[in-house]
Amino acid sequence: MTRSARPLLPLLTLIGSTVALTGCNQDDQSAFAPICPPVEILSQAADFYQYDGHGLDAGSLVTHAGMSGLTGNCEAGPKKSVRTRMSLAITVERGPASDGKDIVLPYFVAVLRDGKILEKKEFEVPVSFAGNQSTVSLRTPVRLIDVPASPDLQQTNYALKIGFQLDHKQLDYNQTHLRPAKFAAHTN
Repeated sequence: MTRSARPLLPLLTLIGSTVALTGCNQDDQSAFAPICPPVEILSQAADFYQYDGHGLDAGSLVTHAGMSGLTGNCEAGPKKSVRTRMSLAITVERGPASDGKDIVLPYFVAVLRDGKILEKKEFEVPVSFAGNQSTVSLRTPVRLIDVPASPDLQQTNYALKIGFQLDHKQLDYNQTHLRPAKFAAHTN
């Protein structure tokens, strides 16, 4: 199984909370102003736990990262598309089993149309801890995702799903040990 196909299919069947993006750019009322596609952080993929392989106890924890929010907006994109701009807020904690090295967190944005996966974009965010710092809060770089606009500019059959790129053990851990996260919608 390829890296991109591993946990995506089970994740996309999970129910998470939908996070609304801020409204589309409507400065010029006569301009093309499509509706933003719904964006969802998948609750079962909102946490990234990495252990040292010696167990799943607190002393074996290398790192824990959690997606804590999403900001973004959308605007008319090229060739009658909707350009969605988004950035994730992530909190990362260094565990007792950490070797102190920098880490890289993999995450994805999947584009769905009528509930079917069309494309999956994978990204990485590097994380550095200064000295004896144990927690880092960061924002990912702004990512641009373009989807076709519907002929009815106030409806869309596209959606975006976001989560950490987890291996099977990490996904099983999240499904077994964690309560589903609840994300609140933020609009401007």
